[in-house]
Amino acid sequence: MQSPLGTERVYFDPPVASTLVEAWWPRYLRTLTGLTPTARSALEADCRYILERGILGDGEPNEHTWPANRVRTGLVMGSVQSGKTASMLGVSALALDEGVDVLVILAGTRLSLWRQTFERLATQLDGGETSAQKISRRLLVPSPDVVLSKEPSHLTNIYRMPSAAVRRRLQDNNPIIAVAMKHTDHLHTLGRALKTSVFEAISKLDRPAQMLVLDDEADDGSILDARVEAGQDLVSGNLKQVPRAIANLWEPAQPAPSNLFTTYIGYTATPQANLLQEDHNPLAPRDFIISLRTPLDVGNPVDPTNPGDLDAPRSSTYPEPEGSHSFYTGGEVFYRRGARAALCQPITGNQDLDLAEALRAFLVAGAIRLHRSGMHGPRTAMNLLFDTEENAAIGVAAPHSMLLHPSATITDHFQGAEDVLLWAGVSDRSTARALLETGDARLPGSLLASITGEPAKWSAWLDLYERSAREIEAEFNILNPAPFPDWATTEVLLAEEVIPGTRVSVVNSDPGADDRPFFRPTLDSETGKWRAARDLSTIFVSGNVMARGLTLEGMTTALFQRSSANPLADTQMQMQRWFGYRGSYIELCRVFADPDQLDLFRAYHDIDEAVRVAVTEKMAGSAPDPVVLQGMSFLATGKIANLGRRPLSPGSKPFVKLINDGSRPDPNVQLMTNLFDTEPSSDLVVGHTRGRIRDTPLSLGEAADWLDSLDFAGYWPGRNHQVAEHWAQVEARLNAIQPLVPPGLYRAPLCAGVPSAVRSVCPYSIAAYLRLWDACLTRPVRGLFVSGRPAELWSMSDLERKMVDQPRFWIGIRYGDGNPVSTGVASELPFTILATTKSVDAGEITTAWGSNDPSAGPGQYRGDEFFDYYHRGSSVPTLAGDSAWRPIGSDGLILFYVNQLPGQAHPALAVGVSLPAGGPEQFAATRAGAVTI
Repeated sequence: MQSPLGTERVYFDPPVASTLVEAWWPRYLRTLTGLTPTARSALEADCRYILERGILGDGEPNEHTWPANRVRTGLVMGSVQSGKTASMLGVSALALDEGVDVLVILAGTRLSLWRQTFERLATQLDGGETSAQKISRRLLVPSPDVVLSKEPSHLTNIYRMPSAAVRRRLQDNNPIIAVAMKHTDHLHTLGRALKTSVFEAISKLDRPAQMLVLDDEADDGSILDARVEAGQDLVSGNLKQVPRAIANLWEPAQPAPSNLFTTYIGYTATPQANLLQEDHNPLAPRDFIISLRTPLDVGNPVDPTNPGDLDAPRSSTYPEPEGSHSFYTGGEVFYRRGARAALCQPITGNQDLDLAEALRAFLVAGAIRLHRSGMHGPRTAMNLLFDTEENAAIGVAAPHSMLLHPSATITDHFQGAEDVLLWAGVSDRSTARALLETGDARLPGSLLASITGEPAKWSAWLDLYERSAREIEAEFNILNPAPFPDWATTEVLLAEEVIPGTRVSVVNSDPGADDRPFFRPTLDSETGKWRAARDLSTIFVSGNVMARGLTLEGMTTALFQRSSANPLADTQMQMQRWFGYRGSYIELCRVFADPDQLDLFRAYHDIDEAVRVAVTEKMAGSAPDPVVLQGMSFLATGKIANLGRRPLSPGSKPFVKLINDGSRPDPNVQLMTNLFDTEPSSDLVVGHTRGRIRDTPLSLGEAADWLDSLDFAGYWPGRNHQVAEHWAQVEARLNAIQPLVPPGLYRAPLCAGVPSAVRSVCPYSIAAYLRLWDACLTRPVRGLFVSGRPAELWSMSDLERKMVDQPRFWIGIRYGDGNPVSTGVASELPFTILATTKSVDAGEITTAWGSNDPSAGPGQYRGDEFFDYYHRGSSVPTLAGDSAWRPIGSDGLILFYVNQLPGQAHPALAVGVSLPAGGPEQFAATRAGAVTI
């Protein structure tokens, strides 16, 4: 155009008519057509919580309220295949409406995940026809044409940000949105583009600028293990570059503009490594941790009229009034509430038999789903053309998928796919491989002979599914169950549609494998018509690539043949791609795996839910930082080196070596005397008199209260230390089920001055453990195992049986070889106590339990830890090793040693405790070198 002065003006972005631009959130919300009203409200509530408490947790960007480095970091914990991307895009929409200037989404470490996330952002967050108004409302990097093109493009072109366009957007308060792959080359290129184009423009603004970085799958590639890298050579060392490249987006070598404020949020379903990495690592969650919710039939309800209420009660799930079809079917359904429906099937170890059973289950389930849909099946759909993409999607049956996971080895994936085709009747392995290489390996018609030759093996699955349906209907109170075809109808559908329409596909990082599944219609370039999705009925054979981000739509069957000598909870949680929203056909879902592997899956879910509850409690301000849990047979993660385990229980026979010095009367001797002064007791004679024992034991609660009453001069650890936080974390999980009676589990004495360093064997920790045991008798607490049986989950134990097996604690006094106690209250008891003469150093007994003779025979004294067995006339158990527990169902023992050395004015008390197995146990993960108690 020409100006009045005759000067030509060329606009990079031509001006558009002044119209009211719609906000990002309502535009995004309209795309969520698949969500129920309650689910949309829950999504909005969680997104607003992340915005207000996370991104804006320190208020509007301001150098006085934000951290000195102008960076906030946090973590959002979702569930596997539960809708984390929907939350991430929702947070993006709200943040953009709030005025965030730069939005960076880190979309996975693989090209397929990057494209998948970009497609969703372009369709849902940045939807609508391309127009001048759309172009001017944001700068989207890369452009859709570049990302979705099959032609390679130079990274500089992918992340190009024209300076003029950047300046115009920022001046007009319109955002720059970048979607980047978590690869060092991509991140460095994006970083350079931000530095050269964006930061320069930001530095010239007369206001603060805000940058939001959302890291999808934040435990994949974004973890920095500083202890491993300590001392590494900066040039040739084995340094992790991705986390550094991410941090360099806002902390480049040359300082970022002083008016730039950045929030980094990691999204993950498996946060173990994120929580365990060192706090000073740039991506560690220092400012907030938030847990997303999933729909089920339990939990605190969502208020659809007030999704912005940040103080509303929260739980890991919320009730979905539209019923089971809209439930999230994760570990709670597969491993707990669906147990009677047999959703998990132990394999036999015979790979041929297990493969055959899983394939029959998948194909019969496909026929049932096709019958219910009443739509065109996968074979017919291959030959149909549709006028529109929408018709191509709704005119055929929904996708139906199976995952065969043989191992992490690529060659095993191709062999597994060949095994499927061989089972179906392909003549030999070379023919099977040739079929796979065509990209369209369909099950052969020869498989039909198996149906007619072995009908019972096939029809049995119809019966099993009907049985499962009845269990699911009862568990979830389903009033209108889905119908089942008879066997004759099922057989016809198998023969005519399901078997000939089922494809076998290998999805891994090998160049000869398929790039990714295709569940959307495709445009036929020759006719201009639309074809149905390629993967309407597909058996996917894959490994690690399917364990991260990619979704198998309509997945019903998983055959998990993989095993690991060193299982890792976060890695194997991500492999459970059968989680998702499968409520409408959950009775048809099956997970085939080794029995030990299924036990691991159950344990992973249990500790995952425990961490989720802890995070939820922390959001409400009633819990400390969440502890990462693991088991005796598995680690929390392999991304942090040299993890240790910190048990919850004090062990099988903790000995409190603390002892008063005897310079004045010991208040603990008075406590012991009170126990024996009010109840009858008896001498314990085994060969000769060994001591005295009360005739009635204490309960768990009574024993805990007595231990808490112990008073040691100079030992007042208070409740502001690692051990107290450890117990507070456990208390939060108990309170989430049923509130505890104040003052909680751990009741160490407070101190007005400087508190004492907490000791490794603390009497108040032992008391807390006994109180926990008592509380757990009426609570199925998550994240706890059973002591002595580390594979058994407390939350799945029979609590009535636990109540019967709970221990009582016998109280004994062990006599020594010293003089009779002749002073103080102990001398007034109606029996004479012979003092022990254990040596003392710096306020501690130098030895623990007394007599110990493992070779002792019947009638002989084996050791002090069995003191009460002789009194009760019970057989002394054979325990292997110093850490062995008394058997489950046994009673416990508290044994006193009244110690008085020559010249010591007053006797003093030392205490040993012997515990049976069967109590609650927890294994917290600890970092290498971290201070543990």
